[in-house]
Amino acid sequence: MATVAVVAFVIGTAAMAAPAPVVPTPGTPTTGARAPGTPSPGSRVPMGAGVPVAVARSATAKVADLVGTGSGNDTGRRYGVEGSDLGHMFMVGSRMAMVFGDTYGDPPARDFYSVRHGDWRSNVIASIDPPATPTAGLPFRGMITDRPGHAKELIPSKKIKGVQETVIPTYGIATGPKNTTMTLQYMSVQSFDQPGHWRLTGSGITTSNDGGTTWVDQPTARWPANSKFGQVAYVRPGGPDDPRAPVRDGAGPGGTVYVYGIPGGRYGDLSLAKVSADRLTDAAAYRYWNGGDWVAGEANATPVLKGPVGELSVRWSSYYKRWIMMYLVDDTGEIVLRTAPSPTGPWGPAQTVTTTKDFPKAYAPYLTPRWTDGPDIWFTMSQFTSYRVALMRTRLTPLAAGGTVPTTVLPQSLPARSASISAPPTSPG
Repeated sequence: MATVAVVAFVIGTAAMAAPAPVVPTPGTPTTGARAPGTPSPGSRVPMGAGVPVAVARSATAKVADLVGTGSGNDTGRRYGVEGSDLGHMFMVGSRMAMVFGDTYGDPPARDFYSVRHGDWRSNVIASIDPPATPTAGLPFRGMITDRPGHAKELIPSKKIKGVQETVIPTYGIATGPKNTTMTLQYMSVQSFDQPGHWRLTGSGITTSNDGGTTWVDQPTARWPANSKFGQVAYVRPGGPDDPRAPVRDGAGPGGTVYVYGIPGGRYGDLSLAKVSADRLTDAAAYRYWNGGDWVAGEANATPVLKGPVGELSVRWSSYYKRWIMMYLVDDTGEIVLRTAPSPTGPWGPAQTVTTTKDFPKAYAPYLTPRWTDGPDIWFTMSQFTSYRVALMRTRLTPLAAGGTVPTTVLPQSLPARSASISAPPTSPG
């Protein structure tokens, strides 16, 4: 197979080639002009910039299904993928990787679990050439396969409930020389018990240096079953996924990875760690935010947000000049958004983007690593009913000085979550 000049997933069993020497910056804003004063990639600017914003909930809409028969990517026919979930994203050179969780083959079904599906793979990955604008969806260039027309399971699992039911990547990032090392944090699920509650055997990190074809588990990156970082989201200011994000004075662009963590399930608090990008796979190098400083020892991590916090993602918006976080509030079925001037916060009030009344059994909102320099907010979202991942969009409205977030977008159960709500013990399934 011919070698190409940029980092690329190649349809079939081969994957990456030599990287592009420079990571490209985002293209033209999807709609409207970029906000005045947008920092250049990796620039050092005050992290308190930006204005308060409110979710324009009426702007929330599905753009396109990304998996399954009938989707633009026609993954059922092309890769034996009729149903899958998650779909978190990270840049590898000029291409975007999209990573999925538990994946199944035939038959196609609108109500996915109304029929039995075979060909269970715990995780798969797709490659995307980012379009200038995602208004028509995210076309897959290819998926890593183990045979023609069949998406490959990247990290194997025992698939035995109560032992190891599955292994699911919770977030990915590219690191190493010229950002060619693909890194996935994964959770090893002992069993899914009740909706929103599951037990882990632990979590870890696996890496690939051949473009995603083979993965090597990292023994220095291990977290126990009860870790506050059983599931994570990565943020790297000035790095390939957030090249326009401001970098503090004295820090190199892309040199630090912020790691947002929640325990297994959707009912724990949100904690925060940071680590040098070149030591991401060394758990001993992590330092944890205790509310005022970075310290050793996960036990010293103080919640950045009280739970319940489900699957989440964080990105810098150069248009709104704010860090944006999205996650699922499982007890009320709300996908919410918060903003902050800094990765450590303070995070503003949760605002409802959409609910499971509008999109039944929706979860896992993952912000895209591109198209963050315009007024639209782009993210993927899963629905358990159809067991598909869709590209979504919404928009924010700047508030006047001293303005407050409208009550119409505040989560319904906000007063009930003034204290932490942790996942209760569950009996074996």
